[in-house]
Amino acid sequence: MTFEAIRLQTWYATPLGQETSRLLGDAMAGWLGERKVERTFGFGYTQPYLDRMQYWTEGLVGASPAEMGVAPWPRFGENRIALVRPDTLPFADESFDRVVMIHLLEGSHSAKVTLRESWRILRPGGRLLVVTPNRGGFWARRDVTPFGWGRPFSPRQLQELLQGGFFLLRQSRYALFLPPLSGERWIKAASAWERAGERWFAPLGGVILCEAEKVVYATTPLTSSSSALGRRSMPMTVTENRAGNRIKRSKH
Repeated sequence: MTFEAIRLQTWYATPLGQETSRLLGDAMAGWLGERKVERTFGFGYTQPYLDRMQYWTEGLVGASPAEMGVAPWPRFGENRIALVRPDTLPFADESFDRVVMIHLLEGSHSAKVTLRESWRILRPGGRLLVVTPNRGGFWARRDVTPFGWGRPFSPRQLQELLQGGFFLLRQSRYALFLPPLSGERWIKAASAWERAGERWFAPLGGVILCEAEKVVYATTPLTSSSSALGRRSMPMTVTENRAGNRIKRSKH
């Protein structure tokens, strides 16, 4: 894990960090607001976004990888952020309706294992919302922000990774078109940059947002090739000859 919670917390306290959390919060709001769920799990460094997530869930907890460290949330009241191992989450199967993953996959030692654990704790049909740096965007090329740390993804790489974790991609989009510059005039024009980016140069967005659904696959094996043709299959018995070889015989 290349991220540290204290560095992330410090960056998000800057004017550029605060504007970034607002822009990404707005981008996520359209999807999160489509349906309110019972339980949501914020995975990675999601603290700048958890306050807004509360509007679309009845129960909300978060966790950061042990290598990252932890920044408590909320500011007032009982802490609801824990330190965990990404490959062994301390939750029962099918515990959550939604997992929101930010500042995690790009710094994970094993993104596949992390996704499989997220799949395990999601209920069938539950949704995973992932935010990762865009390999083709400006933000991934500058390490002065957290979106320039770790491994960025292309849309295809992210889709294949989700499919390998038994997730079905439902929707994706680019966001964060504001240049990764801290000047006041850039930050004041952030909303205009977002509108222009969505319309004219979407693939250059700083991040990719993907929403995927947990899919449970089930198959019914055929007893024999003849049954697939509509004929009655012959039950089989297994015996051994004197040499100990197993021989299959049809019952008549």
